[in-house]
Amino acid sequence: MFLRADVRGPLIAADRRGGWQVGARERGISLIEVLVVMVILTIGIFSVVRLFPAGFYVNKQTEARTLASRLAAQETNRYTQTAGNLMDAILPTVIVADSNSPTGYYIRVDLDTTPDDLSEPRTVAAGLDPYYVSGINRIRWIRGETVPIPNPSPIGGGLRGSIHVLSSGPAYDYPGLDADNVPVDSIVISGSPMIRRVQQAEDPTSPYLRSPAEYAIDYDSGMIAFYPAPYDRMFKISYSYYGPGGDIISIAAQQLGVPAGAFPVWQNVYAPGGRDIVPGSDTVSRQFRRIAFPPSFSADPYEYALMPKTANVADFASIGVIVFNPLGADYVERSVYGNVPLTAKIDYNVLDWHIIREDRPLPGSSPYTVRLTLKDIKRVGEYESDQRKYTGIWRDPASPHVSLLIYNLSTGEEVPGSEYTVNFREGVVTFSDAYGDMLRARSETPTFRFYYKAHGDWGAQIQKAAAAYRMSRNNTANVGYGEFYLGGGAFGGNPTRMYFPLMEAGKTITIRELWYYSRNTVTGTVSLRKSANETFRINNDPALFQALGAGSLTWIDLLDNHNSPTDVAVGWALDQPLEVAQGVRGISFKVRVVWNGGANVTRTAAGNVATLRWRRNDLDTFLTRSPK
Repeated sequence: MFLRADVRGPLIAADRRGGWQVGARERGISLIEVLVVMVILTIGIFSVVRLFPAGFYVNKQTEARTLASRLAAQETNRYTQTAGNLMDAILPTVIVADSNSPTGYYIRVDLDTTPDDLSEPRTVAAGLDPYYVSGINRIRWIRGETVPIPNPSPIGGGLRGSIHVLSSGPAYDYPGLDADNVPVDSIVISGSPMIRRVQQAEDPTSPYLRSPAEYAIDYDSGMIAFYPAPYDRMFKISYSYYGPGGDIISIAAQQLGVPAGAFPVWQNVYAPGGRDIVPGSDTVSRQFRRIAFPPSFSADPYEYALMPKTANVADFASIGVIVFNPLGADYVERSVYGNVPLTAKIDYNVLDWHIIREDRPLPGSSPYTVRLTLKDIKRVGEYESDQRKYTGIWRDPASPHVSLLIYNLSTGEEVPGSEYTVNFREGVVTFSDAYGDMLRARSETPTFRFYYKAHGDWGAQIQKAAAAYRMSRNNTANVGYGEFYLGGGAFGGNPTRMYFPLMEAGKTITIRELWYYSRNTVTGTVSLRKSANETFRINNDPALFQALGAGSLTWIDLLDNHNSPTDVAVGWALDQPLEVAQGVRGISFKVRVVWNGGANVTRTAAGNVATLRWRRNDLDTFLTRSPK
């Protein structure tokens, strides 16, 4: 058989003398010859790859690092643009089952988990997939995402509400009931800190409270009381307590239900194991009450509803579309800060940092095409690195099999899958002309949030220093969340160091005002000095962690900034009648992007075991909450 073009008209071919001859027939190319050429080319390509494998690998890794840098910069910009909503901190936590807790569990801050710890925790709560608390998911408790109640907008059905979408959702969802059958939620929303009144429960005149902004607490008996109200309320309390060995253990969030009543009543705080609360470590806030959707808001501004989950969202997940009572936008509450506009503080566990979230505006005209940062988006039914079929962003085969979700941040609504197409290989999403034209015709310019996963198990994790730190009670070395110990005190340590829990390693702080003793090596004199607005980076070298109190701590050192011939720091001025370190605040903000550069799969009796080669890219910056 011969292959040739069917050319009409006389054939023209070159003769031996270099001329052209009309009517000659050109010989065709056989199929066997075509196949031989293809085999030779294939062998040549594979030979080049075998000869220069490093070059191809380097090119692939270079592209991956470029994408990682781009994704990290994009996330940093996203949080910078909404700095007014920045969270207080992002903490490593453990969900601990406790029959003494009204909710059956409490959330404990894992003080000894360093920011670089990507391992699996020592203990995992029963029924919890270790994946959700391992690797970059070890640090995922968002504490105090700060939201001044937005201006209301229509939410359908003639109703209005103030809409906010969680910045780092989807959130892990595990709602329940407390001892009084008051609903509690995994997304905890509260107001500003209340005013503390320390009283004794056995005092027959107690609890004495003058306004709803106050609460009474008795540290000796572990009791608490609130101003009465004719309706059920919830309160959020965070505190530290003394552990079995005298170490300090911090509770990130515990919810207390308070039934309606005419008089204030003492009730148990339910500290784990009946342990004593560290005096002064408690922070209590009025919690927002969740009502059903569609909301029928009352005159109480501390109300919200969650947009109902669509059929594409897993039972254990929440996108976190919050609809606040519109009255909150104009409400002023009394707190430890005085009279302030009602501001919601939102605590929640990020479900999975491997779910990439990207914000994109609707293009100005057709085609309404959006290009995402990452390519090779995972698609349901494809095979993963361990040769298992991908079941969607929720991991659970019993949950909806979803490759990508899109939400309109203006309305909080999910965009129907029928309104867009996805090029999974290129990471390109195209909205239908009908959908884009409809929004443009209504003069809407929405921003969309895309949730997806990408091959390579990409993840983008956020790390942030605490908004503020304070000296531990009586300057003890057993420090909890948001606390520090000044060395040279009763618990020892270097007199020029300020000590922190290990979870603060590598973060950056500023100190508004500090007092210390300084030696002038030229004159040989020691004097008391004051300094202002200094910046320090907390040590992150595990070899330099220091054993103090009930465990190991990390530190900053005055000598990092004061070690010149005329100013050598000697120690903190602990003997002076003043606050030695004032205005200690965290300013560091990090985006960590991880991906795996390949995997080896081993077949075992228990199934396939994948060994991943993880890569990471860190982008560090300074970012603090800006006033709105």
